[in-house]
Amino acid sequence: MKLLAFTSILGFAFFLAPLPVPAAGQSDLVQLRVSVFNSSPALPSTIEAGEIEAGRVLRYAGIEVTWLNCSEDARHPVSRALCSAVSFPSHLSLQIVREPRGLKESTVGISFLENGEGCYADLFYEPIQKLLAANHISPSVILGHAMAHELGHLLLGVNSHSRSGLMRAHWTREDLAKASKGKLRFSREESLRITNRLTARVPRDSQNLFMAGN
Repeated sequence: MKLLAFTSILGFAFFLAPLPVPAAGQSDLVQLRVSVFNSSPALPSTIEAGEIEAGRVLRYAGIEVTWLNCSEDARHPVSRALCSAVSFPSHLSLQIVREPRGLKESTVGISFLENGEGCYADLFYEPIQKLLAANHISPSVILGHAMAHELGHLLLGVNSHSRSGLMRAHWTREDLAKASKGKLRFSREESLRITNRLTARVPRDSQNLFMAGN
């Protein structure tokens, strides 16, 4: 078995506005559960705002995310047993840590895959803070898009970088302009692959709420 780690180094140079809410009905969406752990200085309010941003991006792909805030300082903490009950692909886990160790200082996130599947990804607080200080960008926009990007790696599997869109390895100025308008998304083909992967594991009439990097 081969364990692969995908790191994310994402650049930002725009002031980004909040994403608009998509029009898709919740009944049409595939369900996904994500446990979020925080061992960084990030505030619970910032993490929750990032979850809203990521949720909007994923909703455009046909996915409704239930976020489980698992840290003790979370405003509405969830039981440790529920948070730890990860199961690919319907229940994934994100951990926010202070800094990347053994990686480039600019690495924003990393996801872990084994045999093309994985439940776990990390996001790094300090590189995100450096982007904020340099570019005056909303923390929730950076964190939310990074969350969605890493979850995309977990759900798409190996070789999941794209030439354009959310899953591009290095976002361009054009990508960031799209993000400011709520249009930096998964492609139609990526969205279909993700939803097919989720629904293939769980019968449609009994879907459970259950989440990689550059």
